Parts: sequence; C-alpha cells; structure tokens
Amino acid sequence: MKNPIPLAGEGGYVTVRLTSRWPYNPVSLAVGVLSGSRQFSHAITIIGNRAYEASMTHGCRAGSIDALMGGIVLYRDMPVWVPDLHAAIKFAEDQVGKGYDWLGAIGIPFTYSEAWSDDSCWWCSDLAFAIVLAGGTRLFDPAVMKRVRPIDLHMCDYPKAALTYA
Repeated sequence: MKNPIPLAGEGGYVTVRLTSRWPYNPVSLAVGVLSGSRQFSHAITIIGNRAYEASMTHGCRAGSIDALMGGIVLYRDMPVWVPDLHAAIKFAEDQVGKGYDWLGAIGIPFTYSEAWSDDSCWWCSDLAFAIVLAGGTRLFDPAVMKRVRPIDLHMCDYPKAALTYA
C-alpha cells in the first residue's frame, strides 16, 4: 500500500483546477474579465484529496475538494507532474491562514502588487503557481512572470481535461 504522505523527493501530480462560480462574485468576475479571461475567474490547487485556494471571502484555506468546489459551475483540470510532491504539500499547508492579496487581484489592470513571490498573502492563481513551483516544476520563469492570472495557467502548454459542467 502506498504511503498517503509522500516522502521528500517523491514525485506526483498536482492538479490546477481553473473554475467559474455561479452566482458570480462580482469583484471576482470583474477581475477575471479585466485580466483577460472570460471563462475562468478562479484557480484551486488539488493534491490527492485535499484542495487549496486563496479566495476573496476566505483568504488562504485548505479543505476537501467538495468543500472548495461549492458554487463552481464550470471547471477544467490541468494535472502537472512535480518531482517533489512533499515539498508542494508542505508549501501549500504553510500558506493556510494567510490573507487574500486584494491589491494584487484588484490592481491587475494597473499592475499594483506586481510580485507573486510576496508570500504574506496570495490570490488564487499566484498560489497555484507557487505550489507547483515549490514542488519543483516551473510553469513560467519566476524571474519574468510577476503576476500569474487564471488565464496564464490556462495557456500553459500542459494537457488539460475537457471542460466539466458541475
């Protein structure tokens, strides 16, 4: 039987789930549209049976996939192999309880809060990028990509599942 908690250096999959909710949070919808996405306004990161997100209403939290999927009407999964799943999980767990990056989310069109690497607070897609990066996979060059939007994750050259209507 496989150990449910991976050992350091053991690889595995992190799923980046791009989502849309209904009814829409008007601020989240505006952020999504202003950042170039008409389809996805949020990202959830899933590792095993645990999900992680940074949301306007909850800040950084973790929970069951079902709990974090409340209100989701549409999603698309992008599984990403990371060489150190333990490091990804540890990083994700260490973010739980941190605040939401309001300046980053609201300031997208104005480029406020440009550094995704400020780990005092997060917004959803920056957190997903950082979790995958902590696991050892670079979706983007972190020295060049200063903000990661849901649409940026959607454009990554990784296989994605079909759109799912929840």
